[in-house]
Amino acid sequence: MSVTTAELTRARQSARRPRVLVAVLAVSVALNLCVFAGAVWSRLHASSAPPGPSEHYHRLADTLALTPEQRVTFDHYVADMTARGERLRHDVEPTMDAAWTEMAKPDADQAQVLQLLDEASNRRRAFMHDAVSATLSLLATLTPDQRSKFLAEEREFRTAQRHRRAD
Repeated sequence: MSVTTAELTRARQSARRPRVLVAVLAVSVALNLCVFAGAVWSRLHASSAPPGPSEHYHRLADTLALTPEQRVTFDHYVADMTARGERLRHDVEPTMDAAWTEMAKPDADQAQVLQLLDEASNRRRAFMHDAVSATLSLLATLTPDQRSKFLAEEREFRTAQRHRRAD
């Protein structure tokens, strides 16, 4: 290899190094931009918190286009169902806590645990009976179209709640 050939080889290698470096930097910048854009997009398009029962009922009332008389009945229904739900939680939580406390004992009494669970189930069943009665009374005041909308919205809301709990 002559001196001229060696100089040309060195010149080519030194010319390739900046090109490779520039290419690596370009890829790095592109990936960083993608990560940044993804982070910004996820912040801007984050799913909002699911509506609570109060917000759900407010939207439902707007969807149904209730008459003033129906609105009074609907508001009474919502207040009644909300109060019943709170009472149910207030009544059942101590019973469930007692069942868990009993199960945590090294010599847990299975009969006692099952009795506590039966008590909680009975309270829930009574709540459901009252809820069905109140809902049927409300549905009797609605037009057939409003009734269909109400039932469809309630099914959708309950299904979404079950899916959120499952996740």
